[in-house]
Order: sequence, then C-alpha cells, then structure tokens
Amino acid sequence: MSRYNRSQLADLSGVPARTIRYYHSLGVLPRPARAGKEVVYGDEHLTRLREIAEMQTRGLRLGAIREVFDAQSQQGAPADWRAVLDPRYPGASEQSVVLDDEQLTGLLGDRRAEILDELVAAQYIVPCEAGWRIPDQPMLKGALVLYDLGTDISLSGALRKLIRARLADLADEIVATFRDALPTGYGGEGIGVDHHRFRERFRAAAREVAGATLADEIDRAVRESEA
Repeated sequence: MSRYNRSQLADLSGVPARTIRYYHSLGVLPRPARAGKEVVYGDEHLTRLREIAEMQTRGLRLGAIREVFDAQSQQGAPADWRAVLDPRYPGASEQSVVLDDEQLTGLLGDRRAEILDELVAAQYIVPCEAGWRIPDQPMLKGALVLYDLGTDISLSGALRKLIRARLADLADEIVATFRDALPTGYGGEGIGVDHHRFRERFRAAAREVAGATLADEIDRAVRESEA
C-alpha cells in the first residue's frame, strides 16, 4: 500500500496542499492517518482527489460533492452517475403522469418553493385543470437528481431538449431500417401490422440498450474532452 505525505499527495494529484486541508475541513476528503508526528495519506486519498476534480469539471459544487460521497458511504457502493440519464432510473416506468397538488409536493419535497417556477418554465411540469401534468417523468426525475447535485434547472432543461431531439432522429432511423430490411414483415403480414405488434418489444429493448449505450458514450465524450 502506498504512503504519501501531504506534499507528495499534492504533487501526485495536482491539488495544492492548502486545498487538501480545506477539503478535510469540508468533509469531502477523509482525514489522514498519523505516523508519529507526520500525517500519512494512501491511494484512497489520491483516488478521492481525482474524483473531486472530475465532479468539479462537470459543474458540481463542493457541497453537492460531499452529499454524493455521504450517500456513497451510506449505500456501501460507488455513486452511479449514469443513472441520471438512464431511462431505467427507478420510478421512471410511466412516461407521462398527472399529479394533484399534494402529490406534486410529495415529489418535489422541500425543493418545491425554490424550483417550481423554473420547472414550469422549462416545461418539465405543466399546470392543467386536473393539477399538474408531468410530460416526461424520467427526464423530470433526472433533472431533480442533477439539481440536488448542483446543476441548474435551466441547464438540465437544455440537456433534455438536446437528448429528445437526437433520440427522435435516431428512432426515425431505426424504424426506417426495419422497414427497409423487412418489407414483408415477420410472419408474412404487412410491416405496419408487425411494427404495431412488436412495438412494446422494441420499447423494452430500447430501455435495456439505449440507456446504457448513451451513458457509455457520455463517459467516452468526457474522457476525450479531457485528453
């Protein structure tokens, strides 16, 4: 197991020694061990500093970063960033839903007063006669996760529009590819009948494949942007 003093950790991580002490005070970096009068750091501290730097490049504030690590320690597993943009995110089984006022408060919790107007402006939530319509529940849940991690609703709204536009184009291409490749259908029937019959299977396959694929591509793009 590697052992570093604070100066060595600073050199290896690129994080100044004074910033390392500041991270200790905020609780985002574990305290070092001691060997006599000297503080001793290990590889886990170097890994944590690199994780903090990565999150900061994604626009997260230190308070939100601390919450991520706190949740990770409670769950006993690494925080999964990909869940934010994965359509299989827990509770996202219904795409569109209408909520009454009490249900909306239950969904938004203490955030309601500070972000409801922004969510309406970004069209995550639409007032209607029956209460509040959520046009795209998975995207709303993703926006709330991003908000809790320090990302503005306006930014997640821009991401939502981008994702929707690109996925719509991709869906058109996929359906066209099936239509061109299978002109007589799966069982000798017309392709229109087959598309209707197998639509739910297509949707299930998309949920299993597309979310993970998009997450992997985001990871790739981030790595390439930092190269």
